[in-house]
Amino acid sequence: MIFIYISILLLFLVGLPYFSIMLLIKKYGYRKSPVSKDYGFKQSISIVIPTYNEELIVAKKLDNILELDYPLDLIEVIFIDSSTDKTRDIISTYQEKYRNIRIINEGERAGLATALNKAYSAAKNDIVVKTDCDSFLHKDALSQMVANFADKSIGAVCGKQVVINSSKVEEGYRSIQSRLQIVESWLDSTIIFHGPFSAYRKNLIVPIDPASLADDSELAVKIRKQGYRTIIDPEVMFYEASQSRFFKRRMQKDRRGKGLIRLLLQHRDVLLNSSYGKYGTAVFPMNYFMMIISPYMMVLFTLSFLVAVYTYTSFIGLLLVMAFGAVFMYLGQSDKLSIFEPIYSFIDTQISLLVGGLGLVFGRKSNGTWEVDKELRDAYLSK
Repeated sequence: MIFIYISILLLFLVGLPYFSIMLLIKKYGYRKSPVSKDYGFKQSISIVIPTYNEELIVAKKLDNILELDYPLDLIEVIFIDSSTDKTRDIISTYQEKYRNIRIINEGERAGLATALNKAYSAAKNDIVVKTDCDSFLHKDALSQMVANFADKSIGAVCGKQVVINSSKVEEGYRSIQSRLQIVESWLDSTIIFHGPFSAYRKNLIVPIDPASLADDSELAVKIRKQGYRTIIDPEVMFYEASQSRFFKRRMQKDRRGKGLIRLLLQHRDVLLNSSYGKYGTAVFPMNYFMMIISPYMMVLFTLSFLVAVYTYTSFIGLLLVMAFGAVFMYLGQSDKLSIFEPIYSFIDTQISLLVGGLGLVFGRKSNGTWEVDKELRDAYLSK
């Protein structure tokens, strides 16, 4: 009976915090921005776009920016580029017509964080927006974003992802994550920021760790530690393609998980620190539990449950349970679980955090660069 008791105890210890989080999501998670937005408020904006061999999509990205409903005379676009293809040539053709487009030639590729530090230092305007080349911004994204900065307590704003391809796994993950971020923003501030759209007050930007794998979230944490709130506004929308297949997701999600865990550990001085308000006493503890503690407790629960099944049924019973689990995982990564897809998305996220945490201990140090996913570029081009 011991393994049954252990399984029940672990299920309770894991389930109780998540149940509490779900109650918070029910209360706050369907709200909009936690501040009163002023749509008459305008600020100058520097849009930073890091590029590496993006000749297939850079023109489409520029077209998207130039069609936004924000005054072009208040916008500068900065490309920080290390390409070896025709990316810079394509950007140069736009520069002939639009004088607010700049290119910083990085030369040899040195990693995303290093590139961003250079671009942020070169930015001239009040607010700096970082966006990826392989994402669309909604037409009113800048207007919605700037309206939050009318509140002087706001130091950074991120947006909400809309999945443009048929990745039910990512849709399930994002539906949970964005609502949790809204909860955190209403409590105080959110930790996780998104590369496809993150906006920061220029005067609050500080250097990013060159080895960072979560540059956007790192900058948000550093801004919150300066005393300013960092929030998500679900009305600021961006569009991005994502993978569903299990091993394809590992390439991106495991790296991201590693970066976020590393960030939490680096800034552990915030954990349970009441001087940061609910950011220290509620938001950081929630993220510590979900990203660092929960994955290992899920492993222990799974192992104890399988041992209990084997002990109190038979080897055949164990095989049946494992076969069910394998089928569930296969259907999940194939986007075929319908209403149960969010459950698979949660499991997939826990796997990324588990692998990311182990990677911090046993993995090789990252140089801050990685290869682009051609399939996702194709999905972007088809829209």
